[in-house]
Amino acid sequence: MIMLLGGTTEGREIAALLEERDYHFFITVTTKFGESLLEGGDIIRGKLNKDNMLRVMKGRKVKLIIDATHPFAVEASRNAICAANIAGAEYLRYERESFLPENATCVSDIKEAGELSVCFSNIFYTAGSKGLREFLSTLGQENSVVVRIIPSPEIIAEVEALGIARENIVAMKGPFSRALNRALFSEFRADAVISKESGEKGGLREKALACSDLDIHLIIIRRPRVEYPRTVNSYSELMKIIEEIL
Repeated sequence: MIMLLGGTTEGREIAALLEERDYHFFITVTTKFGESLLEGGDIIRGKLNKDNMLRVMKGRKVKLIIDATHPFAVEASRNAICAANIAGAEYLRYERESFLPENATCVSDIKEAGELSVCFSNIFYTAGSKGLREFLSTLGQENSVVVRIIPSPEIIAEVEALGIARENIVAMKGPFSRALNRALFSEFRADAVISKESGEKGGLREKALACSDLDIHLIIIRRPRVEYPRTVNSYSELMKIIEEIL
């Protein structure tokens, strides 16, 4: 049995490949929105800590964990690595290729992004809701922030609770084209855009091109460093390793 940690485009694409090849697997996601993007199948929704993960693995006799979570889902990846070691299962990380545009300023974390953003008046934030509270804590009243998030009622409520007015919340599902990014950045008169190092798969190239078109400052939060036991970057390599393991 394969346990696929999803919640990303890659997770959905890997699930389709596993289904095509008749592998026995189930997929985990953390949100209702993530679940809604899947076309049925065996799904577990909710955050799994190490102990919960171990119980699931034991009950379902998991032999392989495929970690296709977001590059910033560090806690989930570390829990999976630890659980695999304890259970004696194989762990395989599918890591999307990195992409860092030349027109960007790279920072190490959300706090540094906020400190740099103080210099800008209209900030378009696209780095996810999880670090938004810390980001906002570094800003002043002179800084206006527009937040783009996935269209999840729970996440919209979280963002509103942090003081972001509804008219400054853009709840849309990506990926976003260069033209759409440009239109949104222009509409909200952004002079800075905040993004994670999400790779081309996460739409970073289109975001960078739109910023370049409008001469907007792009601030990118670098990926956290995780020591993955085994990593692949292509679906063909992934399928080959799965065949070897199972």
